[in-house]
Amino acid sequence: MEFRVIFTRKPELEEPVLIEGLPGIGQVGRIAAMHMIRELKAKKFAKLYAPAFPPQVIIRRSGMIEEMKNEFYYWKSEEGKDLVFVSGNTQSTSPEGQYMLCERILEIAGELGVREVFTLGGLGVGRHVEKPRVFAAVSHPRYIPVLESHGAVVKRDAQGQIIGVSGMLLSQGRRRGIYGACLMGETSGFYVDPNSARAVLEVLLPVLGIEISMESLARRVRDTAMRMKEAVRLERKMMEDMGIIHREPGDEEMRYIG
Repeated sequence: MEFRVIFTRKPELEEPVLIEGLPGIGQVGRIAAMHMIRELKAKKFAKLYAPAFPPQVIIRRSGMIEEMKNEFYYWKSEEGKDLVFVSGNTQSTSPEGQYMLCERILEIAGELGVREVFTLGGLGVGRHVEKPRVFAAVSHPRYIPVLESHGAVVKRDAQGQIIGVSGMLLSQGRRRGIYGACLMGETSGFYVDPNSARAVLEVLLPVLGIEISMESLARRVRDTAMRMKEAVRLERKMMEDMGIIHREPGDEEMRYIG
């Protein structure tokens, strides 16, 4: 299974940290990573294509098609560690493809000198969450006190799983001497969730020692909240019209009862 990587440049970086934000539950990881990429004005340096990706294309609003791909970006810090991002519009469609995708990502990261990784994703809870918590899983115990100090929940009452690239990059990375953590924001799993992405960034950014504007993300959160409120109103009206639930009387109607 061939993974084709096209480089447009080969950046020289200082102690780079890999940030993964591929599509997943609530698109949480992808939203968070792309927000960082935009705010930091990170530069694209490679694209990855593979027959392990879904056999389809995405049609944009303009009518143009977009291939299924992963993309790599870099950002050079004036002080501290540089960053490497991997994001895109897909993961692999098969378990074998997922393993091979992670190996290829780690090969590229290793060539750039990456020795630390943070993967980002959503934790589906099946219900709307106004103030999502951020859960973390680590590949080295040194990350536990750091993440807990920034509000992440590390210790659990029961075992769990991370399915896909976000988990496998940690396990396969550890075998290469690349350690890190997965940050997962609580999300319903029913819709794209920028609020959960914001919660994830509120943990990650101080860990990395980076400050960026959250205003554009906050606008997305407000827009999503308004759409959800309208969806709930329409759903309730439909249920009232069908007689499934009874409509509550308004103030004017209450004045004339009895």
